[in-house]
Amino acid sequence: MPSKVSCLYLLTVVCWASALWYLSGSRPSTSYVGQIAIPIRKVPPKLAKNATLSNIRTRSLNPHNFRYLINEPAKCKGFDPFLVILISTTHKEFDARQAIRETWGDESAFSDTRIVTLFLLGQNLDPVLNQMVKQESQIFHDIVVEDFVDSYHNLTLKTLMGMRWVASFCPKAHYVMKTDSDIYVNMDNLIFNLLKPSTKPRRRYFTGYVINGGPIRDMRSKWYMPRDLYPESKYPPFCSGTGYVFSADVAELIYNTSLHTRLLHLEDVYVGLCLRKLGIHPFQNSGFNHWKMAYSLCRYRRVVTVHQISPEEMHRIWNDMSSKKHLKC
Repeated sequence: MPSKVSCLYLLTVVCWASALWYLSGSRPSTSYVGQIAIPIRKVPPKLAKNATLSNIRTRSLNPHNFRYLINEPAKCKGFDPFLVILISTTHKEFDARQAIRETWGDESAFSDTRIVTLFLLGQNLDPVLNQMVKQESQIFHDIVVEDFVDSYHNLTLKTLMGMRWVASFCPKAHYVMKTDSDIYVNMDNLIFNLLKPSTKPRRRYFTGYVINGGPIRDMRSKWYMPRDLYPESKYPPFCSGTGYVFSADVAELIYNTSLHTRLLHLEDVYVGLCLRKLGIHPFQNSGFNHWKMAYSLCRYRRVVTVHQISPEEMHRIWNDMSSKKHLKC
């Protein structure tokens, strides 16, 4: 007789398939790329006439006053995880989330190393998708949602939500990884070669694929940065948002710094700005790849992340690497 979880999971898959078919049919598709999404929040009151200069200076630039629509506050209760994985995803990416749960994001994959996996979302403009994610969270208990609009231009809010969650509900974790739902992560390489559970946890540590670049002023670019939003000609060093790792103490430091740092829509650049304010320099690690790589066992053993991996590829890569651990390169 199938278990209750199995039945619920099957029901969720069927519901997701039905919902996506419904959404792709007569209903118009929702695209946010290139638009500026407006967070769902109340307009702050105007400054009082008798406000002092000190009031103005201390007022938060980016208060992040969003409420949780879905939360897992007890996820770390009773233990301090070695690694918290924060995965930025969108509502329609159920297959990607499920592939991660069944491969590298499986919380039970390492018996001696405690891992917590969380998927980060905002609120979709379609109530059907919101309801489907809510049902999914009731089965897997690995989703966190705040009430800002889920869009490309709000990716920074999504990352800050993850930082806030770690600082609030899992502050004694050793390390945190932020990544995306189309990334394959070589967990063996990440945990045992880079982070090393047998060693003392680092502090003020941040690593990934470090980029030293400047703002793109071409309005046609996905990464367009207006001069009035960021007038400088160079960005501070920042790690590609496709995947970076940091010590858990940095989560609270970045979140608190963000409250007084003007918001930018380029999430990885914004995190780099916060790191500069904190005096934390990100370490370059060539194992973090922000592009797609053709699969080979030996090549993938040397990396930490690979970009643009489909759910089907994720299963194939995971199964092949897991079954051939005895082979040498």
